[in-house]
Amino acid sequence: MRGEDGDSQPAFRQSAMSKVVGIDLGTTYSAIATLDDRAQPVTLPNRDGEMLTPSAVLLMDDGSTVVGQAALDYAQESPERVATLIKRRMGLDDFGRAVAGRNFRPETLSAIILRKLVQDAEHRLGPISKAVITVPAYFDETRRKATHDAGRIAGLDVLDILDE
Repeated sequence: MRGEDGDSQPAFRQSAMSKVVGIDLGTTYSAIATLDDRAQPVTLPNRDGEMLTPSAVLLMDDGSTVVGQAALDYAQESPERVATLIKRRMGLDDFGRAVAGRNFRPETLSAIILRKLVQDAEHRLGPISKAVITVPAYFDETRRKATHDAGRIAGLDVLDILDE
């Protein structure tokens, strides 16, 4: 791709207003990355300083959510309040069991994880609105669409769904 001045540019140029991120929405752990000034990928740490965020969602009594290690820790005491292994249910009508007494679609739970990853990355990068999300190569179109929908629910413009 050529810019107005004829210089080569990356396929998706990041504006000063909003960065593009790549998200590995994993079964047990998730990660988020961006491109540095030399177009090299850089994994971004979460607010706890960790490069990987456990793909676990805790639903609190007041309706708030907690994502990551704290959710996993809480699962020891109250597993009925925590959703894990969400990716395995992508493309299905529901998560397969109630979480905190409520039924959820996997896309909704995945969106909570995606939103947490983006919020943590925004502390370093500023506003983020666009993302590429990876999925396993064996994901069929239904599961890919569910992952795309999760990104949309999280407030992202999902540029592409890529094979891991």
